Amino acid sequence: MKTSIIEKNNFFEASIYKVELISELLRSKSSRFLAEIERWLSENQQALKQFGLVESSRMSILQNQLFVAKTNDVPQKRRHVLMVGANCLESAHSVLTGLHEPIKTKLTNGRETIQQILMMVKENPAYQQSPQENFNQYVKNTWKRLRQDSQFTAVAMQLQTLLPEVDIYRIIAEEIEL
Repeated sequence: MKTSIIEKNNFFEASIYKVELISELLRSKSSRFLAEIERWLSENQQALKQFGLVESSRMSILQNQLFVAKTNDVPQKRRHVLMVGANCLESAHSVLTGLHEPIKTKLTNGRETIQQILMMVKENPAYQQSPQENFNQYVKNTWKRLRQDSQFTAVAMQLQTLLPEVDIYRIIAEEIEL
């Protein structure tokens, strides 16, 4: 089963946003910094594992680096742990942005293509909602008609390789409602 690209995109945006919040804890040398970065790395590791991405192991390695830094007996331990935490935060951020960019690009391209197609068929009577169709059925029928319409067959195939069908339905529904 293909995971929704929209859900992946939402996860990456939320997780990357948290980097700024965790960085602020580091800047202020808050005692909450370590707990927050450990929790954040763990959340990322679990989500990436759920998405089937091998980068989940990278998050696990970063968690381990933090653990080792906390258990090492070194002079200026707090400073050392904060530095290791900062490096882990930077590495994790880099991994997440690297994974997010292609997903964001696919989603943007898919959304723009769907918007263009819907603008082209907006006035076409074949694509109007019939009184007996509920909205969900209308969305599904619109996608079915687009795939069968000789004018849009190639573009529909392209969309199917770009996005899972659940995301195509969702974007069509969002764009029709607008």
